[in-house]
Amino acid sequence: MPIDFKQSYFELFGLSQQYSLDESQLALAFRELQAAHHPDRFASGSGEDRRVAQQVTSFINTAQETLKSPRLRARYLLSLKDVSFDDERDTTSDMMFLMSQMERREQLEQVPAASNPFDAIDKISSEVKTDYHRLQDDFVVSYDAGDLEEAKQVVLKLKFFERLMGEIKQLEEKLEDDV
Repeated sequence: MPIDFKQSYFELFGLSQQYSLDESQLALAFRELQAAHHPDRFASGSGEDRRVAQQVTSFINTAQETLKSPRLRARYLLSLKDVSFDDERDTTSDMMFLMSQMERREQLEQVPAASNPFDAIDKISSEVKTDYHRLQDDFVVSYDAGDLEEAKQVVLKLKFFERLMGEIKQLEEKLEDDV
């Protein structure tokens, strides 16, 4: 069964083209496609067969990684509507948002000195996750209303949250290592 590289990632996995998706359905479709197209199945085939199998597998992997990530899925949906991103230049200009990000980073810097660093980091982590989910809801509202510029701004904010969640995870690991 050949893969059409021009189809959307949603079509590839048999999913509706929308932000919310059934992650278990994505995982199942991914496993089925990987099993059918894995390069190992073509190890005794021609060089062309092996090369195509690697390209197909790469396409399937990229599609799965994109749809699995809330930010990348949102960005991909926007790209399907011809909204472009310039990773070097695009950032949010929402000053309130940027200030809140700076405050959160300052809070993170103070965690190791807190009387109970684990409680402090758990509190920050919980707040960040809540805000991250709220931003995802904001994306859906903007996207569904056709306000693609606002939806793009939300995607840019989601990127900040992903970085912040990475920093939280690193700090948690450091705190656990220091125990």
